[in-house]
Amino acid sequence: MISERSKFITDATLGKLAKWLRLLGYNTIVYPKEAGREMLRLAQAEKRIVLTRRADMAQRQFSGSLHLLTQIDTAAQLREVIDKCSLNIVKEKMFAICLICNKTLNPVARDQARHMVPDYVAQNCQVFNQCPSCRKVYWEGTHQRNSLQFLQKHGIIEN
Repeated sequence: MISERSKFITDATLGKLAKWLRLLGYNTIVYPKEAGREMLRLAQAEKRIVLTRRADMAQRQFSGSLHLLTQIDTAAQLREVIDKCSLNIVKEKMFAICLICNKTLNPVARDQARHMVPDYVAQNCQVFNQCPSCRKVYWEGTHQRNSLQFLQKHGIIEN
């Protein structure tokens, strides 16, 4: 059963899709090697839903959940996953996972962030989050606005 705590694993060809799922608040790892038996074992061990475009993966014995994606375009793939997995997009859960490391972001004080971001950002933004792994700092800015516009344009979220 799919839930808000669902976790995903994609093959290496679906890296862009993985970033969009993270942006939406879903824990998603990209399997760096060739998709196959090892990827399915990892998915099983971590209770992850497998997302792949490789038709032969659907033929393998796997007791977990595997979705064979048919779309090529990233936005269409994202819609396909949302539909197939009945994902509920909650705006409050978006932008909470590092797009690089897939770790949950932690709030960081503005005074602390001031030395880690451009001056303009430090002066004009109030809320900052940081990845505990790669230490990348995130803030509400043009990236979030552009991401929301992309999601709205493709019918993934409403205005």
